[in-house]
Amino acid sequence: MYLRLDANIVLGYYLPQSLGCVKARARIQTIIDSVRTKQSGHFFYVPNFCIAEIFSNLAKYSFGRYKRHVVKNGGTIDIRVYQSLCEQFQTDIHNARLPYQLELNRYHVLAVDLVAPIDHYFKIRRSQKHAMPSGTFDQLIVAMSIHLAHVHGQSDVAILTADSRLTDLVTKCRTPIPPRTVQNLKLARAQSVAGKAFGPDIFPEAIHLGKCSEAMLARALGAWPLPVGRVRDVYRYDG
Repeated sequence: MYLRLDANIVLGYYLPQSLGCVKARARIQTIIDSVRTKQSGHFFYVPNFCIAEIFSNLAKYSFGRYKRHVVKNGGTIDIRVYQSLCEQFQTDIHNARLPYQLELNRYHVLAVDLVAPIDHYFKIRRSQKHAMPSGTFDQLIVAMSIHLAHVHGQSDVAILTADSRLTDLVTKCRTPIPPRTVQNLKLARAQSVAGKAFGPDIFPEAIHLGKCSEAMLARALGAWPLPVGRVRDVYRYDG
C-alpha cells in the first residue's frame, strides 16, 4: 500500500504531544514502526511542503511559548529535545530511508483544478453556518493523491491524516456529483490529469487515524494491528 502521510501525523510520531488525538498517536506509531522494522512493506510518501511544515512545527514547540496550541498541548520542549528530533527526522528522510519526499510538480498543480472547485462550491461540513473550505495545502494533498492513484492504482493508495477537514473534503470528492455540476465546475479536464473521466474513482480514500474503525485499518493495510519488530536507536519524545 502506498500511504500519503499528512504532516500532523508525522509530527505526532516524533512528538506525540503535538497530536491531540491519543488514538491517532498510537496508531501512527504502530504503522511507522512496522515499516521501520520491516515487518510490513507499505511505502510512505510525504510531500516536500509537509516536510517544511514538520520542521517549522518542531521549532514552534521549542520556541513558541506564547502559541496557543503549544500551551494547550503541554508547553515547549527543551532545545536539546528539539535538536534531537530534527536530527532523527533528517536521518529518516535522507535517501528515503523511511518516507519518500514527494516533490510538487506540474501534474499536482494541474490536479488542484479537480479539487478546489469542489472545496469551494459545496458546503461540505453541514454543521457550519458558512462554508469553510479546507484551503490550498489540503487541496494540494488531495491533488497529489490523484496523481499517485493514476500511477499506482486508486485501490493501492490512501491518505493518512488526523485532520477532519481533509477527510471531509476527500469524502465529498469521492461522492458522485451530478453531470450538470461536473460541467459547471469545469471538471471534465480530469482526462488529461488523471487519465480517466472525472468521478469518485480518481480519488483514493483518506483515513482519519483518530476516527476510523479497526476494521477499516485492517482492510486498507491488510491487517490490524500491524506487526512491529524491535525498534532500535530511534529518538522520539513522548514527554
